[in-house]
Amino acid sequence: MESIQIHGRRGPLRDALARSLVVLVVICPTIAVSWQVSRGLEIGTLSLGIYVAVALLLIASEWLLAFDDHWGSLFRGRLTDFLYAGAASAVERLTFVACVTAVAAAGGWLAGAVGVQLWPGHWAFGFQLAAAMLIADAGMYFRHRLFHRSARLWRFHQIHHSPTGLWWIRSAYTHPLEQLCIMLAMMFPIAFLGAGEVLIAVVAFVYGLSGLLQHANVDARSSFLSFVFATPEIHRIHHRADEIGNSHNYSAFFVLMDHLFGTFCRPDPAETHMDVGLEGVTDFPGNFLTHMTLPFGPDTIGPGGGPQVLPEPVAALGPKQT
Repeated sequence: MESIQIHGRRGPLRDALARSLVVLVVICPTIAVSWQVSRGLEIGTLSLGIYVAVALLLIASEWLLAFDDHWGSLFRGRLTDFLYAGAASAVERLTFVACVTAVAAAGGWLAGAVGVQLWPGHWAFGFQLAAAMLIADAGMYFRHRLFHRSARLWRFHQIHHSPTGLWWIRSAYTHPLEQLCIMLAMMFPIAFLGAGEVLIAVVAFVYGLSGLLQHANVDARSSFLSFVFATPEIHRIHHRADEIGNSHNYSAFFVLMDHLFGTFCRPDPAETHMDVGLEGVTDFPGNFLTHMTLPFGPDTIGPGGGPQVLPEPVAALGPKQT
């Protein structure tokens, strides 16, 4: 695989796009939706419009700024990619309904029992959103590490790491049962603490945008933002087909938890090639229905030439010293 980008030889407009993707895809939409909520307005139409605009921007970015032209794009996606996208949407909606009803009710009961308001609902919406994102991020981080450390849970998570190329739709490339765990890790803590339905919806919306960008096949240049957010450069390292990828950059939005627990690995701006996927696995099943049953079967798959053992999860390490 070779990148189609020749660093230092693209025009100013492409360079500006590469440096502003995090702002355009995540930060600006978050500000827009927060402003809409603070004015007491519905966000349904706005969030849908933003998703459409972001999808178009990522399609254009993967064409203009591809990190690797062999990885994939909307025009070369597989049926499995789109089936996962549909499954992820359904699981997100079901989890959202559960969290804003049963889980929120349980948290409200506890708050009444102890006589303490668990969620700072009197704060401005922007501060509430920041607090909710930090809490959700902690839940997402530990959930992600657990799926790498547990051999049983790794059977599910290996599916997300199996593609040998990234593009934005593959943010949804996750077994539905793991997707349920992801959504619960994100929504459960803040719903239980009493965050309202609108706030939970905005958190899910922002995480959704971030996930699309993280998995995009784009040669972004986020600079210092990569030390704050899980940018494409940061998350791409996590998908590396080696021990470094398996043990670094677990964060889903902010990279604070990676910094705190020594699992942050900074990107190399000069890197023009990266092997992603599962180390030692060259013929992972590509069929959606096969993926649904794969975590419940044996630990081996059978590519041509005989069975091949899937890699065991690697224990988390600190940043690699060079």
